Amino acid sequence: MAKCDLSIEIADSQDKYFGGQTVRGTVVVRVDSDVRCKGLQVQTAWATHGYGNIDQGVGESVILFEGEWTAGETYRYDFELKVARWPPTYHGHYLNVDHAVEARASIPWSFDPKASELIHVTAVDGPEAKLDSSTNQATGAAGAGCAIVGTVFVGIFLVVMLLNPFAWILAGIVGLVGGGWWVFFRYLPRVALGKVQYQLQTNRLAPGEEVVGELVLRPKRNVRLNRIVWKITAEEVCVSGSGSNRTTRRHSLHEQELEVVGATTLTAEQETRIPLRFTLPDQPFYSLDLSDNDLTWNTHLRVDIPRWPDYVDKASFLVVPDVATGSEDRPDGLSPMEMPARVGVAPRQSAEPPALTFAETVAHVWASRGDAEQTDMLVGAVEGIPFDIEAIIERRLLYGNDDPAAYRDGYVVWGHYPDPELPLTLYIPKHLGDEFEQAGSRVWKGRGRITGYDRRHGRLQVHVEDHV
Repeated sequence: MAKCDLSIEIADSQDKYFGGQTVRGTVVVRVDSDVRCKGLQVQTAWATHGYGNIDQGVGESVILFEGEWTAGETYRYDFELKVARWPPTYHGHYLNVDHAVEARASIPWSFDPKASELIHVTAVDGPEAKLDSSTNQATGAAGAGCAIVGTVFVGIFLVVMLLNPFAWILAGIVGLVGGGWWVFFRYLPRVALGKVQYQLQTNRLAPGEEVVGELVLRPKRNVRLNRIVWKITAEEVCVSGSGSNRTTRRHSLHEQELEVVGATTLTAEQETRIPLRFTLPDQPFYSLDLSDNDLTWNTHLRVDIPRWPDYVDKASFLVVPDVATGSEDRPDGLSPMEMPARVGVAPRQSAEPPALTFAETVAHVWASRGDAEQTDMLVGAVEGIPFDIEAIIERRLLYGNDDPAAYRDGYVVWGHYPDPELPLTLYIPKHLGDEFEQAGSRVWKGRGRITGYDRRHGRLQVHVEDHV
């Protein structure tokens, strides 16, 4: 049983922090009995939660105290820590990234008391920004492990082939299948189109900027085409488990297909240059490249050739924060080049109260609930804005941890707004769970942000935050 309790008070609590910015606060220790502390550690950290394996890292860590605590006393220890520069806070479908200030007291022969306080971190760096050393070592070890396993597998296969002549038959079958695939999907399209060049002008863009590419074709004979299609996609890719239990889940965040060329005929030995342009949406779906959780942007090109295998190609690019060069209102320690013009997962967040109330928002969503497109547009317009929430609590779900949108170790509660009775799904942080232990049919009031709409159950999704 723990002999003391910890809590964290954020001194400069604000709506969002920039990556690399300093967060200040106090760790409060309330002691029940005399106890020796081997180390009171406080750190800024981030972790993923959802369907993928957990990726995590530390921004900055410090030991605040080592020594004896006296029963009945309350101790306060101030701290200043920098938050991790990357990744930013992100709440998606399968993937969520949360930042927090965490405190832990190392107590001999007892459970170590802990405390955690969530903070919202917006991005100033790209996905190539260096993570903490522990995460990099883990990633490097995983890559080295895969290389070792692959080498061992090839060695075993060669030994088996030498000892068992029948293994050559299997190798021949595998070779034929692989060779047939290469001929059909790689060689034959190039026979028809000749030399093909497909490239993007840049592989690093900000939300709202234009993806620019070019396709160059020079066939050796006249070739008729049905059309050329260019598709831009953004998706979450989350991997859970390992080995035979490894599962990959994908969720599309954005997908748009453009027909850049209709039915046409390419002239033999004549070079055809086809410009490719597409404007990215303003939503800051930044590229994430974590160990088992990624957010990827890709372009997919398809040249549709009648009665012939289609030519397909793929090019990836990064979506990173935009930067402003002249802003004077920037967080401590950041140069003007590091200050983003559009940062974070929810750019609509503001410390000022929104002109639209939660009651008005509910009324609009209720009125448009039969129109999926209109509902999505309304929810997207208010997503991430802090509201004073009022809800009638129905019940706390037992399977809350299985919901990919839930807080880490948090709870999921069903309820509805009093009038109109719009169903709500409330995502509750762990430290607020006691408020919903005995739900009953009571009116709960608190603070939260709209984060989506559950079309399957017709419920507006709200992430509850600490009371203001």
